Amino acid sequence: MRKLKQKNLVALMRKFSLGGCFAALFMALCISACSDDDDTTKAVFPEKQTVNCVYGDTKELNFEASANWQLTSSATWCRFVNDGYEDYSLSGTAGKQTVTLKITDEAVAFDAPTVARLTMTIGVEKAIIADVVRDNKMRELKIYDMEGNEIHEIEVGYDNYKPFQVKANFRFAATNRPEWLEIAGNAIVGTVNEMTKGEVKVMDNPQYAKYVQNGTLTFADEDGAMSYPFPLVYKGMDPKSIKILDSNPWNWEVSLDGKTFTQTSSAGASASTTISTYNKFVPYTVQALNDEVVPVYIQKVEEYGTVKMKIGEEDGVDWMRLEDEGQGNLRLKVDQSSEEREGYVLVLPKALYEEIKDELWENLIEMDMETNEQDIKYTYQQSNLLINFVQKEKKQEAAQAFKVTYTGEGWTTLEATCTKVTDADILESYPGVSDVYTMEWPTNIMMGGITVDPLEGQVYDDWSFVLMYNNTDLSSDPESVEGSGTGISIFATPSGAEHHLQIKKDDVTIKVLIITPNYN
Repeated sequence: MRKLKQKNLVALMRKFSLGGCFAALFMALCISACSDDDDTTKAVFPEKQTVNCVYGDTKELNFEASANWQLTSSATWCRFVNDGYEDYSLSGTAGKQTVTLKITDEAVAFDAPTVARLTMTIGVEKAIIADVVRDNKMRELKIYDMEGNEIHEIEVGYDNYKPFQVKANFRFAATNRPEWLEIAGNAIVGTVNEMTKGEVKVMDNPQYAKYVQNGTLTFADEDGAMSYPFPLVYKGMDPKSIKILDSNPWNWEVSLDGKTFTQTSSAGASASTTISTYNKFVPYTVQALNDEVVPVYIQKVEEYGTVKMKIGEEDGVDWMRLEDEGQGNLRLKVDQSSEEREGYVLVLPKALYEEIKDELWENLIEMDMETNEQDIKYTYQQSNLLINFVQKEKKQEAAQAFKVTYTGEGWTTLEATCTKVTDADILESYPGVSDVYTMEWPTNIMMGGITVDPLEGQVYDDWSFVLMYNNTDLSSDPESVEGSGTGISIFATPSGAEHHLQIKKDDVTIKVLIITPNYN
């Protein structure tokens, strides 16, 4: 009996001990599970920020972390700087933190901002704690002088191109420009971040070159998204320069009554002689700054066997007159004389005249030390001489009624021959008109048509015209005829029928030129 009981007691104790072990193990697991639940509490991330920047910036990002953390950047242009090194990820411990960001220009765009997201990892959790917004790339275009100094306006040349430079961070081209501006090579095109040379001058046209001009030259990117206008400054032609257009000052004669001006000249390879005649005055066109010119009248005389030059009214030279019609148009008239005399007319820009007027004779005249003869200085003969003429008695010759010129071979100006009409049937069509002439349309015209000067002064001011072809009036057709200055240009070639050009004064026909087709 005792042995059994003892055995049962041992078994009971063993049983109790095993149950206790299981209970203890269960309690330990419960405690452990509770401890694990405490360690995996949800991570707390800093409040999300937005960092605005431009490329080239260095920015600081401040935040407070609740635990050990790691930061990564989603863009290669946004980097973390730590101890002088740059990387795309960074780690740290809990607490307040200041992180340095470096912003580069990698993959920067012109038209839209770019965003880098900074992601923080704590344990197994992640969150975006900052958006770094890099502004879009700004287009930039600047102009410089040839020494590399930035300028803000472009100066325009007169006779020669004036250079400047352009630089931009995009491809560009010059686009809009005023009609008076001429660009060397007709274009300015530049590549990214390279200096590009441009050259500009005013067009060689009196209506622009004589006056101060202002305008704008515009550059634009190749997509036309942005434009950059810059002021153009043209100060006008050199105030001491002048151009006398389409004129030869030599070999002129003037009748004693001052009513007939004749020039004899040779042209072409055959040196054929051409005689040009003007009635009452000779018209000129000059180009000077703001049309401001001053005439200087000089008379060549011989005293005691020596040639001398007299200048202006103080020397009695008051018998030549240069009338200013405006816009550079001049008329030379000569007073009547009872004896032969020789005259010169110089035209000086106002600025030059003002500079030398107090010693005019000394500046304009030189003396041959061997012969003591005086003459106009060569430089003024070349640049400022309007005319040299001899006024003397002329034999009575049939007055020229028309001067007809055209551009012939070698691009030389040729004069066509006009013949006075004697056919009674033709003259009956123009009763009372004594000057009826005919000419044949030239075959060797290189360009344009013919220019007819009836030698009656300025068209529209002193006379008018009618151009008839069969029964059609071409006078108002700009493709057929155009009036300007002292003549008219006829472009329409007569074909199958004649052109009848009637010159009128006060609506009365005073001259007629019949232009026939050339059948050769």
